[in-house]
Amino acid sequence: MRIYPPIQSADAKEMRRQGELAFTMIEIALAIGVIGFALVAIIGILPAGLNVQKDNREDTLISQDAPYFLDAIRNGASVTNTGGGNFVYFGGPNVTTSPSLDFLTNYVQSIKFVYYVNGATNEIFTFPNRKLPTLTGAEIIGLLSTPQTNYNANNFTSNYFDTIATVRALSGPATEQNGLNSVMAFTYQMEVMITPFNSFAPSTITYNNPNLDYNQNIINSNRWLEATPYLPSGFTLPYSPYLTTATGALVYNLFEVRLRFSWPVLPNGSVGPGHQTYRTLIASPLLPAVANDVNGYFFQPQGFASVPPLPANL
Repeated sequence: MRIYPPIQSADAKEMRRQGELAFTMIEIALAIGVIGFALVAIIGILPAGLNVQKDNREDTLISQDAPYFLDAIRNGASVTNTGGGNFVYFGGPNVTTSPSLDFLTNYVQSIKFVYYVNGATNEIFTFPNRKLPTLTGAEIIGLLSTPQTNYNANNFTSNYFDTIATVRALSGPATEQNGLNSVMAFTYQMEVMITPFNSFAPSTITYNNPNLDYNQNIINSNRWLEATPYLPSGFTLPYSPYLTTATGALVYNLFEVRLRFSWPVLPNGSVGPGHQTYRTLIASPLLPAVANDVNGYFFQPQGFASVPPLPANL
């Protein structure tokens, strides 16, 4: 039994003729036009997509490197009291720094100090240099931890240091690690700003105010002591006549640390438009130290200071 009608010879001929038909030139031109419009739109957004991907990658690298440097500065350099070490702490023993941070020598290309005096810029030191061609990891952290001003400096708002480091990204592809592919590796500029932090409002540290009662003036006087780094020799407070020097415990033990990142560092030394800033507070005294003619500072989280650190010898 048949379930389909018989195919006649005329039907078979017509089927073969239809199977041999092709697109006309007009149809091909229309198809190419449609494809061309689609390609123009795709190619137009492709650079924007690539730029977004590049920006996201750079933001990710910065967001991974910034916490590491903040923690390294906060913790200072690990030391062992072996005596005769490579760092001499002012007012303390010689110590030997741990080599655990020495891998930073493969990433931190340079560190320079820029001194701003009344708006004028003066570059005073750059590391490494001819006298000191290499830096250890501890020396790098010691230089990065240099405060912007010493406590006895006047006109802080117009005279201060900036510490600027050029760094290859610690994160990223394995082909860019440990100094490999340094030409193509992502490089950024990191500006470190460390300043004593004072959380007292000016009105709360004003003493000898006739509008305040005696007890409030005592409180303000004590706050002023905490917030003031030092007093002139022989100076006494009317509400604390037995004190001739201020403790300044707040500004000796609490610091604001800001890391300002700019990227990328271009071959001509200029810096691109990328910017991020990370800030934190570190409750710790700063301890000055010197090694190999490198004057650095280290935070000491386990300590407490009642006197200011010696000024940086820069």
